[in-house]
Amino acid sequence: MRLAEFLEWWRAELAGMLPEALRRRWARRHETVRLTSLDGEVCISRRLNGRLEELGRVEAMAPGARERLDAILGEAGLVATRIEVGIPADKVLTKQIRLPLAAEENLHQVLGFEMQRQTPFRAEQVYFNHAITARDPHGQQIAVALCVAPRAAIDGVLDLLGARDFEPVNAGAASDGGKHVFAFRADDALQLPSSNLRRALWALNALLLVAVIAIPFVQQQRHLEKLRTRLAETRSAAMTASDLQQRIDGQRERARFVFAQKASQPAAVELLEELSRQLPNDTWLFRVEIRDGKVHIQGTSAAASALIAELEDSQLLEGVRFASPVTQDGASGRERFHIVARVVARTAPALAGAAGSGDT
Repeated sequence: MRLAEFLEWWRAELAGMLPEALRRRWARRHETVRLTSLDGEVCISRRLNGRLEELGRVEAMAPGARERLDAILGEAGLVATRIEVGIPADKVLTKQIRLPLAAEENLHQVLGFEMQRQTPFRAEQVYFNHAITARDPHGQQIAVALCVAPRAAIDGVLDLLGARDFEPVNAGAASDGGKHVFAFRADDALQLPSSNLRRALWALNALLLVAVIAIPFVQQQRHLEKLRTRLAETRSAAMTASDLQQRIDGQRERARFVFAQKASQPAAVELLEELSRQLPNDTWLFRVEIRDGKVHIQGTSAAASALIAELEDSQLLEGVRFASPVTQDGASGRERFHIVARVVARTAPALAGAAGSGDT
């Protein structure tokens, strides 16, 4: 979880612990600001309890537009850390694409890589939203709705807010009122509360933080003390020296077994070094996964078919094969591959020596 997401979650948790009257005031001061582009005008709205309330409009290219927008926000007396920009549908490219199921784990990054192949733009030229619309676990694919807008159309609206840093946030691919919404998280609030209120909020945060941490800790300590007392009363009557020895022997056997299992496989850093030695310099890897005694390698190469022979010479790998057909990467012209190989277990003498050193 990133720091901004944690702080947003923590603020919501603190707000939930406040009395109802203070909670309503808190909710009014932390709202979402939406700026909607309307044929040369920008409509300023705020979202509160799921509803949009229009605050005013400014002409985007008119002199003093930024000052007018600041005045509108100041009159509303709100603090906004989430910005939404509404763009007309005719300025947004929407598309349905299908991707491998494995892409879901890092979907936003994968879509950035696929942007030039799926759209006329490069990733750095656009803002985009996405939403998974269907999953096909048997076909190992997902259907993704992609919504893309040129950065120039959105940055022109964000510039009205001044020199602030905005981090894009995925807002899904659905439209709202005929407009596609692109969301951003501001590093600083649009309108800061007064210094006295700010100090009061910090003091309240600190007090609630101490309470949230201390109360469960004290309760846990009391519970642990009761458990320790009960354990001390029953251990002398129920546990004999033989039982203790059996437990010690069992723990030792389990520790030896775990150590032997770990020592039977090369360390991950060894496998990475071996791959670096065996693979040619024109090969690039973007995923290496080690699980169940196998290593999965995904990447691109100028000649992927020659990699099998290179990896078969390794002393740490065996049974090297392609897990899926080699494909051509349209963006780079290189061959994309997915290779899987079994990790060679260490020999029995090595294991015995390692286990013996561990006992001593």
